[in-house]
Amino acid sequence: MIELQKFGIKLFFKPNGSYPSKDFIPVFHNWIQTNSVPEHMLIDVIDYSHIPDGPGIMLIAHEGHFSLDKENNMPGLLYLRKAKIDGDFQKRFESVFTKSLQAAKLLIKNEIGSEVDFQSDSFRFIANDRLLAENNEENQELFSNTFNEILTNMYPNGKWVIEDYSQSGERLAFTINFQDNTNIIFN
Repeated sequence: MIELQKFGIKLFFKPNGSYPSKDFIPVFHNWIQTNSVPEHMLIDVIDYSHIPDGPGIMLIAHEGHFSLDKENNMPGLLYLRKAKIDGDFQKRFESVFTKSLQAAKLLIKNEIGSEVDFQSDSFRFIANDRLLAENNEENQELFSNTFNEILTNMYPNGKWVIEDYSQSGERLAFTINFQDNTNIIFN
């Protein structure tokens, strides 16, 4: 049984675009002002865009953080959940995944007129608790098997590969790449 509560989903931007994260500061402020993220107490926006390979612009919420992440030169929208969610791991994953997709759709419909284009066939899972999800072969296998079960329930006709495990010493993380026409953003 996987007890992990603190984890995140990163949805990648297509590499064909320029996403100057500072441009999206007003977008995140608007989300706070309009309570755009259901079931989240949105608190503040922080600019970390000056940090290479960093979190970019972060929207801080009581329940988790949204950021225009730039880690490994792979920009994208990252949602890291930090508050507890009831239910088994599949239910918790589905909740975080759904919240990530909702945030992506909000970002696409931004009011500043900046075009945002996501890769619709992949995402990255990041465990944010090294105690409950140490990055080792045993956990990589456990989470791979669990994700194969979860994704089979969510996308019964989909085909995917789990790859790109994080390096030793980093948080447990891996990328799921769909091998068919599955569109996770607009499913």
